[in-house]
Amino acid sequence: MQFAAPSSGGGSSVTIADLDGHLVVVEPLEYIAAIQTTFGEKDALRVTVHDISSSETHEDVLFFGAIIGSLKSSMGNKVLGVIGRGTAKPGQAAPWIITDASQEPAAVEAATAYLTGRVASSMTAPAAPAAAGPSALDAALGNLASAGLTK
Repeated sequence: MQFAAPSSGGGSSVTIADLDGHLVVVEPLEYIAAIQTTFGEKDALRVTVHDISSSETHEDVLFFGAIIGSLKSSMGNKVLGVIGRGTAKPGQAAPWIITDASQEPAAVEAATAYLTGRVASSMTAPAAPAAAGPSALDAALGNLASAGLTK
């Protein structure tokens, strides 16, 4: 019997600060209300981030703060944008935001190429048919002929 080793951590080690200025495709997967953090309970959004700028995919990433509002309604979809900072309120840090890049042809082309390559690299070619014995088509044609259904 084979067993998998446990994960060494709770998801990807990428932070939103690591993505600053990067073109990304974000896939919102799950909204989590009141997750316990070192700063108390916070709402979070579990996402997969395809970092187009660095050609890396990060799974099981948690986003916190204002960025949740712009991604939460896109659950199950892919959002193309650039991660950056918004305008800070007095006495607060500037929030992380995602700026829409879905209407920029170069961004769409780069994201499409990365995601297509990612899918293509996960595919394998079908096995070659065995040399011996009739093919499934030959067998089906033989069955039709023996039933008198072919000319």
